[in-house]
Amino acid sequence: MSLQEWIAAAFTYLALVFLAASGVGTAVIVLYRLFLHPLASVPGPRWAAISSFWYAMQVRDGRMLVLGKTLHKKYGPVVRVAPNEVWFDSPEAFRVIYRAGSGYQKSDFYLATILQRPTMDWCLRIHFPDTLDFLSERNIDRYRLQRRLVGPLYRMDSVQKYEDAVDGVLERVVARIHSLDGAEVDLKEWMHIIAVECLGAIVLSWSPGYLRDKTDWGTSSHGYLSWRRKSVFGLFPVIVKAELISKKASHAFARMMGLTYRSRKDLKPFFPGVYRHSSRRIANALNSKPTKSSKPPKAAPKDAREDLLADLIKLHKEKLEFNETYLRRMAVTNFGAGHETMCSALTSIMAMIGSRPSVQRRVADEIRSAVDPARFDNAIFLRYTQAVIKEAQRLHSVLGMSLSRTVPPEGLRVHGYFFPAGTTVGCNPVALHRNPEIVGADADVFDPDRWLGDPELRRRMERYNLTWGGGGRTCPGRHLAYLVLYKVVPTLLREFELEVTLPPEEEVRYYFMAMLTGVKARFRPRGDAASQQKQTSR
Repeated sequence: MSLQEWIAAAFTYLALVFLAASGVGTAVIVLYRLFLHPLASVPGPRWAAISSFWYAMQVRDGRMLVLGKTLHKKYGPVVRVAPNEVWFDSPEAFRVIYRAGSGYQKSDFYLATILQRPTMDWCLRIHFPDTLDFLSERNIDRYRLQRRLVGPLYRMDSVQKYEDAVDGVLERVVARIHSLDGAEVDLKEWMHIIAVECLGAIVLSWSPGYLRDKTDWGTSSHGYLSWRRKSVFGLFPVIVKAELISKKASHAFARMMGLTYRSRKDLKPFFPGVYRHSSRRIANALNSKPTKSSKPPKAAPKDAREDLLADLIKLHKEKLEFNETYLRRMAVTNFGAGHETMCSALTSIMAMIGSRPSVQRRVADEIRSAVDPARFDNAIFLRYTQAVIKEAQRLHSVLGMSLSRTVPPEGLRVHGYFFPAGTTVGCNPVALHRNPEIVGADADVFDPDRWLGDPELRRRMERYNLTWGGGGRTCPGRHLAYLVLYKVVPTLLREFELEVTLPPEEEVRYYFMAMLTGVKARFRPRGDAASQQKQTSR
């Protein structure tokens, strides 16, 4: 045997040994996860027990609405969706996992949603910057401090001061929609336009120009595709951590999973404008700080705007703990956290109303019989309209995946199973909000009247609800969102009759962020509003 033949034979032998070892190792892992793992007895799809790729493929394909509606019906209140992750849809699990102070911290899934890139030391330990990131913050003491600092600004009685700013936007919204002349539009895009314009007015007294252009230039769809990527990456924390060392690993994984996408050539994101306007105003406001120079500092120009950024700047000046980093981050967070959640909520509400003529008639009648129904203090007393909003958010929440948490050291015992420390657990809003034990036997049916009847049923639905998060991690901006929702819905339904075409449910794509995609709508002026519009245009 020649040297070349010997080397070739040796490499062939080593390759066979490697393949055999890999096969044996894989078989051992599969058998362990199926039969010996602490979660082996938990029901669920077999492929889910073997690998996280089953779950990841469902997420990639946007099937979270379908899974949320079907998995628990098939397997019961506890479902294993990955080798070390379990979904619940029960009040018992909800009470334990999301109870304030329960010790259930956010899981490693949220590594994929971090706003600012963390650092990794030579021991491969991750260090997270203190930049104010409500969704992904892992340090609970830091999170509580941040919530305590900004909390007063986001109370309902505080955000109502921005109502006039929303009114100004809605006046332009009505005029722009009238100019559509009943043309068919993408409902999600228009709800996104309204959400971003309202946030621009509330936070910065500024408009991104989307209403003027009658388009959001693809930003809603672009952002939703980024959530698709985050939702899959969150299931593989090791890939997210590897990205800190080299982005090549994450790029290769994204290509392998089919998560890459191209931006529209005419994409016009609004975030550059947000950064530019907020940075300029903050710099001007802080320009009067003392310096080492002997000359007195130049006084900052007087800014008479009374918006949310002005209040944040005032908070920074009054409380040293609310540092400049927090100030700059919070100015942008209002948009980052708000534009998609508001868009999602508005889309589901208007889609449910527009696709059900009897519901729309009752809402319109209630609104048109009320005095100034779009004024927040009046809108909250529109009982049927409020019920419709709650029912739409129940069935189509802004979140489509489990709000996952990590089991603390003492473990979790529920539904006859024991889940050891480190297990990823959580409730999926799609499933939880459709649990007959909570909602009633007709849990899959859109029925606003369920919120107007039995007080105990209403309290139960409100208690076991993840529309705006759970426990001590509820969304701090939810009152700001309600201000917009409770004004937009009466305004649009007072002026327009809505015709909606819903896509087949299997075509709706849900990720961690969930939106009713593919909904088409026509806004047709109502009789009185149409007559008034014609007179105005003469």
